[in-house]
Amino acid sequence: MVEIAETIKTLILEIVSGSSACHVREIHLQVTGLRPEVPQHTVRARLSEMSRSENLEQRLKAFGNGLYGLYDENKELCSVVSYPERGPWGDASYRGNCSGYLVKDLILRFGCKSVFDPAEGSGTVRDVVAGINQFHRKSIDYEGKDLRQGWDILTGTLPERQFDLVWYHPPYWDIVRYSDDPKDLSNCQNLEEFELKLNRSVERLFQAVNPGGILAVLIGDKRKDGKYYPLFRPLLFNPRIGELKAIIIKAQHHCRSDSAHYRANNPFLIPIKHEYCLVFRK
Repeated sequence: MVEIAETIKTLILEIVSGSSACHVREIHLQVTGLRPEVPQHTVRARLSEMSRSENLEQRLKAFGNGLYGLYDENKELCSVVSYPERGPWGDASYRGNCSGYLVKDLILRFGCKSVFDPAEGSGTVRDVVAGINQFHRKSIDYEGKDLRQGWDILTGTLPERQFDLVWYHPPYWDIVRYSDDPKDLSNCQNLEEFELKLNRSVERLFQAVNPGGILAVLIGDKRKDGKYYPLFRPLLFNPRIGELKAIIIKAQHHCRSDSAHYRANNPFLIPIKHEYCLVFRK
């Protein structure tokens, strides 16, 4: 599948390097993600035809905002969401990365004009904002930071301006260890340390939210040594992070744990297939 994706990407980039609109990049990403069974020669033929057409822009618009409706607003957004495909945003190989669809849906739902991602990881949110700006002809301001770039969420200087949306996707304790840095929340030695640092980080980020804006925290649960830990629990009782307006339950797909074989003699080892997006308003 990876080889097919890279081959299609090469063909797309050959076309984009000419005078064609860069929208064609999204064709490659969507065909690869949604239509893996399409023969490569068919994809190339269609792209070549579109790149030569004087009505390229009109042809692209026929697929919706950003091809196949990729950047359409989800007007049916509710408390339970499921995105089987992660979308074309960010680096899919980055462990723990999330789907960009929920970020896109929140930005469009709340009409956000500025977005801050303090743990941008693979760059998913950055790419989502860039796509919305391109296909919706908007100019959403984006700023991203990350511990890998030397910025500590607990002590680093916050941006001077505030944002309509602060999107925070923290580590789920030590499910994925992202570094050996002691400031990394994935290196917390116990639950108490993790909950303390999670609360502190969210409180700091809340300072970067515009009045009337939202802080969205995507976090999952964890099972360790036979115990179940709802990691979002301490955030529910923190009075310093605004008013909780919604909890969106997001189904998880394509996790490494999907291939795990749970012991049949322990009925309580029910696989975790969800995470939560907590939406707070300032």
